[in-house]
Amino acid sequence: MSKEGFYARLGAVAAVVALVPAYLAVAGDQHWPPFSPVPGAAQPAPPGTSHTEPARSAPAPDDAEEDLAGFVVGYYRSMPDTSAGWPLIGPNLRGRGRASYDRFWGRYSSAEVLEQPSVRDSQVTVRIALHPRDGTATLVERHVLTVIRYDGGLRIDADEYLGRG
Repeated sequence: MSKEGFYARLGAVAAVVALVPAYLAVAGDQHWPPFSPVPGAAQPAPPGTSHTEPARSAPAPDDAEEDLAGFVVGYYRSMPDTSAGWPLIGPNLRGRGRASYDRFWGRYSSAEVLEQPSVRDSQVTVRIALHPRDGTATLVERHVLTVIRYDGGLRIDADEYLGRG
């Protein structure tokens, strides 16, 4: 192989290596947060907590269904105001980071709950509409949110993305 061929291939490899982090940064924010943690898997502790402190609280104790549903509806009504929404996020989801949260919600002008959420134990199934700032088509998504009691209030601690529609 000639020197030119070697350097050309090296340049191509360097370009691919440089693009991967940029792709991951953009792709990672497409759905914030689109998934729940794997049951039974260890979850990272939120920044500023000790390793002996559990990363998750117990699910919210049998709160009235309308309280949990109302909490979720109120959360989405406040979006995309991340200053209002971030305090309502539990320690598990906070592990994704505030910057990622702000980037995700920064793409939308508003969000709305399309029908009364259903509640089972501490899980709230919700159908939402996300209205992009750029005027493109509204996205309709379904999620199952796990709501916990944490630090004196209700928090969304897991979000399972069920898909569009």
